[in-house]
Amino acid sequence: MTMKEKTANSAHVQAKTATKTAHHSSTIKWSLVLLALIHAYDSLVARKTSSFVHLKHQIPGDAEGRYYRGPQDIYFTLYWVIAFTLIRVTVMNKVLKPITSWYKVRSSRKVTRFCEQGWLVIYYILSNSAGLYVMSTQPHWLNTRHFWIGYPDGHRQMTALMKTYYLVQMGFWFQQIFVLMIEEKRKDFAVMVTHHIVTCSLMVMSMFMNYTRIGNAILCCMDFSDIFLSGTKCLRYLKMEKASVACFVSFFVSWIYTRHYLYMKIMLSIIFESTHYLDNDNWYPERGSFYNRTIILTFAALLAILQGLIIYWFTLVLKIVYRIIFHSNLEDSRSDSESSDDDGDGNADEKSLKSKKTS
Repeated sequence: MTMKEKTANSAHVQAKTATKTAHHSSTIKWSLVLLALIHAYDSLVARKTSSFVHLKHQIPGDAEGRYYRGPQDIYFTLYWVIAFTLIRVTVMNKVLKPITSWYKVRSSRKVTRFCEQGWLVIYYILSNSAGLYVMSTQPHWLNTRHFWIGYPDGHRQMTALMKTYYLVQMGFWFQQIFVLMIEEKRKDFAVMVTHHIVTCSLMVMSMFMNYTRIGNAILCCMDFSDIFLSGTKCLRYLKMEKASVACFVSFFVSWIYTRHYLYMKIMLSIIFESTHYLDNDNWYPERGSFYNRTIILTFAALLAILQGLIIYWFTLVLKIVYRIIFHSNLEDSRSDSESSDDDGDGNADEKSLKSKKTS
């Protein structure tokens, strides 16, 4: 690379960094304004009853203080879309970005990737912990039969914890679609958009049709291995190679167990086990019952699409395993490409590799 090319490349990196900083600053400002307006409305106008901030559709006279789902839940979910937009940018810039300075991560692309993946590690640890706790308080804890026993009674009534957990998760996944649309497109952009749209569709359908127990179980299966996936990436960016390999092994094992074995158990329960507890035509919307073969096959089809994407990603994971075993190279081929870092680190690494081969 000539001096002129290096200068042009450096200027390009600086321009992208400035644009990204301005974008994050703008995101913080407008999300803060929206949240301030919502809370001002809740305090001054709605008198602490706003649908944006407080759960609605509580069952009158219910001894456990449980809730139904209802149209005003849209506002609570929208609030969390905005809240996650602010929280994500704030955590990335104020908590995670300084860590890259401590570990002397020079590549602007790697700094960005570390912050993005670090935020996901934090979120998935919290969401998976909350999901497992919610499940442990419900009848369907390690028991798929309770996806169906008694449906819809006992299923449409949600504790405040279950409803909050589910709506917050919906807010997160809708916000993830927003993130994909506004940030730099990756090579697996179409796959990720498909994944997020199918995930959001399943969550909305399961909420509306009172299948939140199944949704809770699937979310726990999906979130757990993602902790190790994003954790592996973060450790790589910090050049903690041994730790990243150990984390990757944990990811590999957990991925197979949760995203294939447990996931398929849930799918089989939906397709086959449900027929042992419910009639083929249990469609009574006025009672909150939305079960028939068409609905079950629709859920199964959407879950099959997700499993297809998971299998596609698993083939990329197997390529990484092959490189670790035969080339001692842990490189993520799923979404992050480090071979062309904005500041030339990728080129430097490539030259270093070539010089090693030559020697």
